[in-house]
Amino acid sequence: MKKFWVILLSLGLLMAFAMPAAAVDVKFSGHYYAQGWYVDNPSVMNKDNAPAGATNLGANAFYSQQFRLTTEFQVVEGLKLVTRFDALEKRWGDQSWAGGVGETQTRSSAAGSGSTTTAGPNYGSKLQENIEFERAYLDFNVPFGKFQVGYMQFLMWGTDFLNTPLSAGGIRYYYTQGPLMVVAAIEKRAEGVGLYGGKYGGGTAAAPGLGTSTIGAANDADRDVYDLGGIYKFGAGEAGLLYQYARSSLQKFEYANGYVANLNILLPYAKLTFGNFFVEGEAYYGFGSVRAYDNNGATTTNGASSAANGNRAQDVGISAMGLFLHAKYDLKPAYFGGQFVYMSGDDNQNSDKMTGGIAGLFSANYGFNRALILWNADYGDNMGNMKGNITSAIGSTNVRVPAASYQVNQFMDNVWFYQLYVGVQPTPKMDIKLAFSIASADKKPKNDVGTVGSAGYYTGNTVKEFASNSYGSELDLTASYKIYDNLTYMIGAGYLWTGDYFKGYDAGVAVQNNYLLSHRLTLNF
Repeated sequence: MKKFWVILLSLGLLMAFAMPAAAVDVKFSGHYYAQGWYVDNPSVMNKDNAPAGATNLGANAFYSQQFRLTTEFQVVEGLKLVTRFDALEKRWGDQSWAGGVGETQTRSSAAGSGSTTTAGPNYGSKLQENIEFERAYLDFNVPFGKFQVGYMQFLMWGTDFLNTPLSAGGIRYYYTQGPLMVVAAIEKRAEGVGLYGGKYGGGTAAAPGLGTSTIGAANDADRDVYDLGGIYKFGAGEAGLLYQYARSSLQKFEYANGYVANLNILLPYAKLTFGNFFVEGEAYYGFGSVRAYDNNGATTTNGASSAANGNRAQDVGISAMGLFLHAKYDLKPAYFGGQFVYMSGDDNQNSDKMTGGIAGLFSANYGFNRALILWNADYGDNMGNMKGNITSAIGSTNVRVPAASYQVNQFMDNVWFYQLYVGVQPTPKMDIKLAFSIASADKKPKNDVGTVGSAGYYTGNTVKEFASNSYGSELDLTASYKIYDNLTYMIGAGYLWTGDYFKGYDAGVAVQNNYLLSHRLTLNF
C-alpha cells in the first residue's frame, strides 16, 4: 500500500512539472483614512428658538474611518480580475451594527423571529458590518477592443461634475483608434424579475402589489442604463460626448395601470491646458418622461394622481439642463481659480413636467465636493441631510417631489453656485488653500401645485413658497502636508453663513450659522 501511494505521488509530481506554468500576478492598491470631526450646528437652526420638529440641534464630535482594498489578479497579458472591498467603514465606537453595546455582540434579530435576542436600535436598516465587497469584474482585451464585465464603477465621465463612484453590475466596451476612444455600456441598476408578476403585481385583487421592487414581486421590473460616448484627445487637451438612456419599469406592474420612466441625457465636456492656464467645462441636457402610463387617462391605484382629477393617470415629462465651468492659473508656488455651477431646478409649478431633479434621478454629483459643508459627500454621509426647517409635511401634497429633495444632501442640484479660491504650495509637500463660495436655488419650491396627474396648478388651495432661494455663503480653509509620499495629513475649517432657504415656508423662524473643524490622516498605496 505504501508503494502505491509513493508511485501515485510520483506520477502526480511528474504531471505537475509537465503542465505549463500558470502564474498569476497580484497587485494591491487602496487607501486607509481616519478623520476627526467637530460640527457646531448641523441643524442650521437657532438652537435657542428652534421650531417644533427640528433635529440635530446639538454639536457633534466624532472620528470616522475607512479601509479600502482593490486587488488585481493578472491572469495573463490582457486578462485580469479586479475586486474591491471596504472594511471597518464606520465611526469609532459605533456599536449600532451589533444591536447593542458590545463590538463582538451578535447582531440582533427582529422580535418574533425565534431568536433569543431582542430587536436592536437599527434593525432592518442597511448595516455597515465588517467587510463589504463592492466590485468584482473581468477586464480583458480582444482584437477589436476591450471588455469589462461584472460589478464595476459607473457614473464617472469627463470632469468630476455629476460624478458618483457608483458600483453596479454591467458590461462595458472600449475601442481606441489613434486619438479617438469609443465607449459603450449597459448597467443593471435594479432587478425585480421574479416568480409572480401579472396584473396584481405579486398581490391579489383585494390587496394588489404596489411596487415593492423586490425579487419575486413583479415581472420584468427593472432599471437599466445604456451608455454610448466618444472621447477625442488633441494637443491642448480632450473633448467628449456621452449619451445616456435610462429605462425604469419598476412601476410597470402597478395594479390597474402601470407606467415606465424613460430618461435621456447628453453630456458634452472639454479640458484644455495652455501653459500654466487650465480650463474645463461640462454641460448636460436631460429630457424624456418620468411617468409614461400604459393607458393615459385610466384610473391608477398608486396614489400618485389627484382625487380631484378622479385618480386619472397623467404622463409626466422632464426637461432639465446644467453647466459647470472651472478655470485655474498656476503661478507656482501660488495658484488661483474660479468655479461656476448651474443646475436647473423644479418649483413644482407644472404637474405634468419636471424642470430639474436630474441629480436625484441619475444619482449624480455624489463625488462632486466643492465645499466642506454644502453638498459634501463625507459631511452628508456622517451628518445626514441639512434639513433646516424643512419637514416631512412639506412633501405631503406632492409625491413626485418628496421633502428630502428640498434638503441639501450629497447630490448638488437646483443651484447657482459661484466659488473663488487661492492657494499656495510653499514646499512640494505642503498645500494651503482658501475658498469662498456663494450658492442659491434656481427655483424656490412651492408647497401645493397638485400632485402628479392632477387637473393643474392653482386648485383653490393656498400656495406657499420658500422664504428665500439663498443657501448661504461658505468660507473654507484647508492645509495638507505629505508626511511620506503616500501619507498625507490634512486639517480643515469651514464656516457657513446659513441662507434663509433653510427657513422653508416659514419666514418667521430663525436660522443660525454652522462651522466645521476637521483633520484627516490618509494613506494611499
